[in-house]
Amino acid sequence: MFLKGHTNEGTYKKLKQLIITAATLGGICIGLLTIFADFLGAIGSGTGILLTVNIIYSLYEEVVKNKAKKNRK
Repeated sequence: MFLKGHTNEGTYKKLKQLIITAATLGGICIGLLTIFADFLGAIGSGTGILLTVNIIYSLYEEVVKNKAKKNRK
């Protein structure tokens, strides 16, 4: 992987910065969503809702991959 106008070292530093920022922001968003769902008294806990959504999305990705494989044949 490379970034136009950057050396290998520059690319590494830029990606490291972006990945840390994205991971931190993602963690904060998931934490807030979990807390918000718990305070609203959603059916199940906020963590359970996140787990359910994650499982359903993973299944959806598998279906899309399988359809793409079938269309290539």
